Amino acid sequence: MISAWVESLAGLVRVTAPVDLERAVHLWWLAAFVLAGAVVRFWGLGSVGLHGDEETMAMAVRHILIDGRPILPSGLFYPRGLTQLYLMAASVACFGESEWALRLPSALCGVALIALVYVVGRRFLRPRWNLALAATVAFLPDLIIDSQTARMYVFLVTAVAASMACIFAWERSERIAWLAAATVTLIVGIDLHALSVAAVLMLMMPGLVHGDMRKLIQGACAAVLVALAFLAIDGWVNAQYPVPPPEFAADLGPPPWERSRAPQGFALTFDLALWATGVVIAFLAIHAVRALQSRIAAIASGAALLAGICLQLAFHYHLAGLAYLAGVVVAWRFGSARVPLRLLIFLVAVATLGLVHATLLASTPGSIVKLIGAMVGQPSVWPYVRVAELSPAAGILTGALLAWGLYQLARRRPATDDWLLAVLGVWAPVFALGMFAWNVPSRYTEMSLMPMLLCAFAFAQRATDWLLAQVKRADRLPAGDRIAAALVGLCAIGPVGAAGVVDAGYRIHPDHVGAAQFMRSLQITDDDVLLAEDVLQQTYYLGKVDYWLIGPHVARKFIKSTPDGGVVDFYTGTPVIATGAMLDKVLQENQGRRIFVIGSGEGQSDKRRTVRGPELSAALVSERFETIFMGRDGLTRVLRAVPGAIVSSPSTAEQAQQDADALANRAKAAQDKAHPPTTNGGSAPRSVPDPRE
Repeated sequence: MISAWVESLAGLVRVTAPVDLERAVHLWWLAAFVLAGAVVRFWGLGSVGLHGDEETMAMAVRHILIDGRPILPSGLFYPRGLTQLYLMAASVACFGESEWALRLPSALCGVALIALVYVVGRRFLRPRWNLALAATVAFLPDLIIDSQTARMYVFLVTAVAASMACIFAWERSERIAWLAAATVTLIVGIDLHALSVAAVLMLMMPGLVHGDMRKLIQGACAAVLVALAFLAIDGWVNAQYPVPPPEFAADLGPPPWERSRAPQGFALTFDLALWATGVVIAFLAIHAVRALQSRIAAIASGAALLAGICLQLAFHYHLAGLAYLAGVVVAWRFGSARVPLRLLIFLVAVATLGLVHATLLASTPGSIVKLIGAMVGQPSVWPYVRVAELSPAAGILTGALLAWGLYQLARRRPATDDWLLAVLGVWAPVFALGMFAWNVPSRYTEMSLMPMLLCAFAFAQRATDWLLAQVKRADRLPAGDRIAAALVGLCAIGPVGAAGVVDAGYRIHPDHVGAAQFMRSLQITDDDVLLAEDVLQQTYYLGKVDYWLIGPHVARKFIKSTPDGGVVDFYTGTPVIATGAMLDKVLQENQGRRIFVIGSGEGQSDKRRTVRGPELSAALVSERFETIFMGRDGLTRVLRAVPGAIVSSPSTAEQAQQDADALANRAKAAQDKAHPPTTNGGSAPRSVPDPRE
């Protein structure tokens, strides 16, 4: 019975495969794209200092070369991306410690990805379109940046692509060794970056597409094995961190993303009216599904529509939209001629209720983002936007493919297998990511980049075939297919964006190393006081700073208490200054000494106000500090405290001590409940030489 159900499910998907044969000229073009991709990745590879989280990897690599373990200055064992860390250590051992050597493994991985994606694309694309896909990977701006960054994101993309190549080889050859290779690849990918687990659903694609019960069971077993490996690796990684529990820093309020939701409290009369409207819409839903020819389909469609109504009334519009979509597709597929009109009336009522909700919420203070947050609920929809930002053209094409596949299913026609890939490899992982975070940087959605690009090109290839078939005397357009492939590739890349990241230097990267070099030129002594906004970068370049200057909402995630009651960053062991009062105390206690603040060129979209918090942001732009250095990026500054502007204030000092004690007490309580922190080994002395010298 289950086997028959799987076979009927496979009937909803049509297998597609290219028919053109690959020729030698295609491989020469591929070699040219690989070479061009290597040029743009190695061009300027070591021309800028470390940025982002590269220095965390670099400090771990530095200790690997000492005793083989990735230990950070605080004594913390750094557990992330161990495979990449040891590759970086091998590179540094061969070429010496430099930005170029630290980034070399990422650059080589980025070059290998170009050839690998061509192998993956053979499953869906003809050679011309597959070459366009390889060219896109060679010049896509985000992949160029990832390949020039000593972090694990290019390894994440490559691990997913390698697993896809193995899955498609298993589908084609039916050799179980390829499934084993795909499983091992994903497990190694999870070590490189935990988000590699998002590719786990694609292991079941061959069984679903072909209606093969044996392959479906084998793929499901492999998926379970990968999921268990993820739980083990992720649990071990998290066990290395002294992460405070959720109640840590509770007096700071909820994280900023939780406050993006507008209030939803309405007067009782409005609530009663809205729920009464929901009852009316429920009757319309029941009226619509009564016209279905299948009783099972009517029950399924009606349940989905009613669930959508409840979710909409509870302000979970994302889930409500998915429920409505499922109900409408089933109703349209199994309905009679009366169903479309009834569904139209139902959808108009649903849209009216949504308009009423939006109107009521718009009357409360807040931005459009908060309005959307209030109506969308969890899971968030912003990850959809972030994955599309990686390649807007590819995101639009993949969205069109998903919509077209649902339309085909509603019309009792099979969707294509690339639609199933879009569901398993793009929509499902991004949907799941929205359950854990309201908003994320685009790089956290890169586990779906390769499936998205492949689906976009497959859909564009099929659409081009249909358009050319509609043109009379199409034989007069022999170059139509290759022109279309080239245009889609150019749109997916975004030539302007690609040109902006090739050897971009400090136009797009912060100048942490320039600030460190300037500080060394000042002949810093132990009598001077150094505060750094980016403590990791400056600890790497200078060996040690005295304080980490950061706002409380960022500090809350990266601090621990010390035996003497202090609060320090758990990566470097640097004491934390998180409030204006704590900063004032440092200034007052060190009058007569030189006090410097090494700023950061990162997080500058709002001039670091969000990162610093309102108190520190106001203090750093006040007359108490003067700028003595501007980095090559035009953003990184070094500030010096103006002695005459430092005014002693006992009340301020008292408040600073209270802030510090409160942070220390909460951190100590958090550590008692969490895993004991590793021994604080202290920071390196300031006499540590510049690793670039």
